[in-house]
Amino acid sequence: MDVNSINNNISNLNNIPQRQAQRVDSSAKVQDKDEFLRISINDYNNKRDELSASLQAFNEGIGISATAKNGLESQKEILTNVKNILKNLQENNSSEINKNEAKNEINKELLNFKEEAFQSKYKNENLLAVDDYEENLSITISTKESHFAIDKPNTPQIASQIAQTVSKADFNNTDALQATINVVENSTNLLQNLSDQFTDLGNKLESSAITSIQEQIELSNTNRANKGINFGNEVMDFSKSNVNANLGYLAVSQANIVQAQSVRLLS
Repeated sequence: MDVNSINNNISNLNNIPQRQAQRVDSSAKVQDKDEFLRISINDYNNKRDELSASLQAFNEGIGISATAKNGLESQKEILTNVKNILKNLQENNSSEINKNEAKNEINKELLNFKEEAFQSKYKNENLLAVDDYEENLSITISTKESHFAIDKPNTPQIASQIAQTVSKADFNNTDALQATINVVENSTNLLQNLSDQFTDLGNKLESSAITSIQEQIELSNTNRANKGINFGNEVMDFSKSNVNANLGYLAVSQANIVQAQSVRLLS
């Protein structure tokens, strides 16, 4: 067999791994815009936006709860003033006390009570009063993970009920005076019950907000870990390792071919 033919075959074999290496290098160049990376980035952005929207909703809900509670506390203080006026009449029930003047003082306090109801707003939405034309009779806080709702109270009705009782009551009559005090006390208890409901709502929102913040931290940590990985380089390094291994196999194969051809020449 012609030795030049053997050399030509060996030369051809030497060219094989180089062409393969070039071909693998070209296909191994992974850009950040490749499909699997783009999906991962989109998933991260979507999840981040969802958590941010949830956290904003939780913050607004906590703000609503705190504003409503402050308004209710102010209304409870006003009813305490009304009760004190009535108690003073009860303890000093004499003709020297002007009963009509006492009623006027109570009515002024009840006007303040109503004003506080309409001033308790969050983003221009009444929290303690319901307008006649208002269709939404509940306060809702919704996120993708959870939904919270509470009936919107209409506290001006409480003031109206007390005002009617005061108007009809004969403060010279001890039983009528005590009945009016009882109405005020029941109204105070009703306000406390409403305040407790908003407190419970605020606690639930805070708990959910903490969970949302923890998820954001975990998502951020995961994203930070992913940023430390250069997927393009990782793929290229893996491909280069395979190419180098193949080069070794091809080198051994070439040596075996040369040896076989040499034996044929000698035989």
